[in-house]
Amino acid sequence: MPVTTKHVSILLTGSGEQRHAVQILRGVTVRDLLEQLGLEGHLTKFGETTPFGENEVLYPRIEDGDKLILGPNTPVAGRR
Repeated sequence: MPVTTKHVSILLTGSGEQRHAVQILRGVTVRDLLEQLGLEGHLTKFGETTPFGENEVLYPRIEDGDKLILGPNTPVAGRR
């Protein structure tokens, strides 16, 4: 039987050990996940530097047991 969920931990940057254990279903986007958890920020796979896109589907990009890091949204200064 094929695996239909993957279990991951989301670690919150700057919060010590605060984490969320979640199950990721096929088709769930980063935005879906963060809205469901009531969180804001950007997700990055532990050990990587490039965050996932807001509308990116997570399931094919992660492995069961992965750790994801939630960083704060930071404003980008406009050029003058």
